[in-house]
Amino acid sequence: MSTHATALTRLLLQRGQTSRLPGARVAHLCSAAGTLWITIDHDARDIVLEPGQCFTVRSNETVTVSALTGPAVLDLRTAGATA
Repeated sequence: MSTHATALTRLLLQRGQTSRLPGARVAHLCSAAGTLWITIDHDARDIVLEPGQCFTVRSNETVTVSALTGPAVLDLRTAGATA
């Protein structure tokens, strides 16, 4: 039997600050404040999140999050199964 555990990480980014999230597979990213620019290695899309907007990453590639306005707050939720 499996149960699912969810971990929440909150990152504060100042305007222009960048954070790299390697291996953010199946991560749910939300802007709690400010505007965030999200890019995924080897993915042509640019994702911009305004406060209250979310995006789910479904990739093993590194995710880069940049604050277009600041301070910005990123809520990162990852889900994993444990036995």
